[in-house]
Amino acid sequence: MIISKLVSIIFVFSAIAFVFTSSLIISSQQTVQATSLLDKILKDVRDKLKDNDDDEKKDDEKKDDEKKDDEKKESNKNYDYSFTDEGDTKRKDFNFVAAGDYGCSKNAKNTIKSMKDKKPELVLPLGDLSVDNTATCWLDLASTFDDKLQMTFGYSEVKDGESKLNQYKQAFGLDELYYSFDYRHVHFVIMSTLSEFDLTSDQYKFVEKDLKEASENENIDWIVVTAYGPFYTSPSAHPAKNDIRNIYHPLFDKYGVDLVLQGHNHNYQRTYPLTFNPGKTSNPTVTNTFATGYQGSKDGVVYAIVGTAGEGFHPLEGQQTYIAKQLEGKFGFLDIEISNGNPHTKLTGIFYDNREGSMQDSFTIEKEIKNTILGQ
Repeated sequence: MIISKLVSIIFVFSAIAFVFTSSLIISSQQTVQATSLLDKILKDVRDKLKDNDDDEKKDDEKKDDEKKDDEKKESNKNYDYSFTDEGDTKRKDFNFVAAGDYGCSKNAKNTIKSMKDKKPELVLPLGDLSVDNTATCWLDLASTFDDKLQMTFGYSEVKDGESKLNQYKQAFGLDELYYSFDYRHVHFVIMSTLSEFDLTSDQYKFVEKDLKEASENENIDWIVVTAYGPFYTSPSAHPAKNDIRNIYHPLFDKYGVDLVLQGHNHNYQRTYPLTFNPGKTSNPTVTNTFATGYQGSKDGVVYAIVGTAGEGFHPLEGQQTYIAKQLEGKFGFLDIEISNGNPHTKLTGIFYDNREGSMQDSFTIEKEIKNTILGQ
């Protein structure tokens, strides 16, 4: 379009120059005729330029309409990631995997592939899934797990617009950003650190009631919480979420939460078992300083940041004394295995590095099965 306009303009000026020079050497009558010819040429050029502008405008409008249609089609794709095995109470060994901060890059695809190799029964994405304008690329990427997904909402899900948020809510059949479910004697609580969470909030009322009921349920052996923002962290890109930690860690202690999984910082960190320290809330009490072999009946809560699914890296600028293991510069995921003996049940966590496929961290928590009669 730009080239055709330039050609037209050059043509007009050439015509003007021709008429002007010609008028110097021809009669006045011929000059009038030449002037009339020039007026006709100018009119034709103006009409041509107007038609080109109209065509270009229509093309731009058509492209905008097509883009809107494509976005609408993406948003209306019929994803259905309902967890079909929810409520399964068979007492058998199983594993689930967790990681956050994906994106849709080759690194994220490698994480998904590495997870799939472990044949998990449950997959827990810990927030910041798609960094695009829509959720489509990540929902397509994760479709390999179909009905095994239970998502946690992060910044890119909540803050990138209502349309994108609704894509996730529709895909997972969710009305709220926080919820809970049971699977094989494990109770999972999915929190939203980007929603209202104070003592008067609906989320707090839900979490308190939910944890109380789970702690009293003789068929629940383990309680696992997921959240996006970290409660405790070594110095990195994002600080700890002090306000939400100071409210909920005491609840976790009270109702026997075993493991808290988080993202947001793009690295891996895992604490020793911790209990809340009201005297200095940023410095929790370490109840067991061994690298592994924790007792769930008496030790505290283990917190793990697994922001390693594929979206860049955040450097670690030191290590807090309550952190048992931390890693930077490695994409991977945490694999959790629940195994059952008699009368004990064990939780084993292993962080796998995508590139080498090797174990970079491992820990165990063991406790007595609440209800051995129903063990089945």
